Order: sequence, then C-alpha cells, then structure tokens
Amino acid sequence: MISDFLGTDDELANARIHFRSQPRPIPADARVAYKLAQVAIVLHSFNRSTASIENLHLFTWALQSRRTRQMLLSWWSGSRFASTITQRSDPHLPVALNVGLIRGMVQISGASHNRVSLQPLGIQFAQDIELNDDLMSTEKAFLRQFNKLSDAAVARRLARIS
Repeated sequence: MISDFLGTDDELANARIHFRSQPRPIPADARVAYKLAQVAIVLHSFNRSTASIENLHLFTWALQSRRTRQMLLSWWSGSRFASTITQRSDPHLPVALNVGLIRGMVQISGASHNRVSLQPLGIQFAQDIELNDDLMSTEKAFLRQFNKLSDAAVARRLARIS
C-alpha cells in the first residue's frame, strides 16, 4: 500500500486525489476522417488519382489555412520563389494514409513506396464529397484552381527536379 511506502505521517499519504474530465478538442486537421477526406479530394485532383507522397504532403499542408493556400498559389503562379517547398509536410498524413490503406481507399506503390493512388472506394469517397456542395467547399475551390494536376506539372511549376 502507498501509505506503507510513504509513511503514515507523510502529507502525500493522506492527500486526496481528484480526477476531473477536461475536454480537449482535437483540431479538425488532426482528425483521421477529415484527413482521409483531404487525401481523397487531393488525389482525385491529380491525373489518374495518383500523386507522389511529397506532392500529397504539399497539397494537404496547403489546405491547412488561408495563409498556406496563398503561399502555394503564389509559388504556383511564380510570384514567389519556392525553394523551401520540400520542407512542407503534413504531420497527420501518415496516420490517415495507414487508415486509408487498411480500409482499401488508397494503395501505396513505387520502388520507394512513394506513390499514393486512390482505389475504387477512395474514388467513390472523393466523388461523394465533390457532389455535396456543403462539404469541404473551401478545399474544393482551392484545388479547382489547379485544373488537373500531375507530379510533372508540380515539378515544372515549382522548379523541382522529379
């Protein structure tokens, strides 16, 4: 017993401990369901619903805020230099990709496991999001500005070597 260890006269042995539930909301961008929806609409914007993991990180990172969306748009248009682009990553993406892989929504391929493709279930999910105007309207409007994306187009626009 703890009182034997601390001694009966010890203040800690007689202390009362109370636990209180204190809700701590999880930010939307850290929620797996939201992140999977982001992955689906980003990949659906790419040619053949497939992108490099680097580009998937970049575009899901860009969806985080108005500021990050503006940064990517300015890099894309050439009005700002994109030398730091390789440092942009989404810390919540790996968890969402693992869940998507388990659920059969995405497939990871390539010699270095660096390509992510939407599978039929993921394509259906992306199409359902696209058809509902109330879902992810800001994210969808942002992605529409890029037309049909490809890894090569991203590399050309952002002056990256693929």
